[in-house]
Amino acid sequence: MKQRARKSMSVSFIRTGERRYAVRATLGDGRVLEMNPAPGFDPWMPHDLQHFIVEKCLGLEGAIFGRLATGGTAKTFHAVAGDASSRTTSRLQRKHAAKDRRQMPEQTEDYGRSERATYVCWHDWLQHADDPALRARAAAMASSASGMLARMEPRERAQFTPQRLAEIRTEFQRLSHRWAALGVGESISERW
Repeated sequence: MKQRARKSMSVSFIRTGERRYAVRATLGDGRVLEMNPAPGFDPWMPHDLQHFIVEKCLGLEGAIFGRLATGGTAKTFHAVAGDASSRTTSRLQRKHAAKDRRQMPEQTEDYGRSERATYVCWHDWLQHADDPALRARAAAMASSASGMLARMEPRERAQFTPQRLAEIRTEFQRLSHRWAALGVGESISERW
């Protein structure tokens, strides 16, 4: 598989309501892509923040955030045109969507890998948590996570070494603390 150079991007996770959030990606050239509202709110760590951590740590360049960094939409983000007219905004969104369809055809399976890895890593983090309520959530997910790992191809499963899982847990913990402390209207930002 052809490796691409990772492009610079800043990603912000914004708490937009009591149980709502948005994700905004600012590309190296200044373009902005956004998903608002974003699915999977969680008071400890929203679903797309989990994806961000897992994709970055595992190098899944053909999944959500790698595609955003190359100017695609990952099929869920929309171009933000600032003060532009609705016509300009529509044109920009069509351009990004077309680019998304053309880019990285050899890496379309990274979407599936990202979903599986995110579930496995979320379960791993929850089961190592100090909070008994989080460990109880992990216990409820254990069978699904175990089954998911068992169905993976050996090469995909091999990336979940104890060392790699510990690295991802550390990032989950670091960003969970930051996320949980946010008030409505506040955000955290990370570099891709």
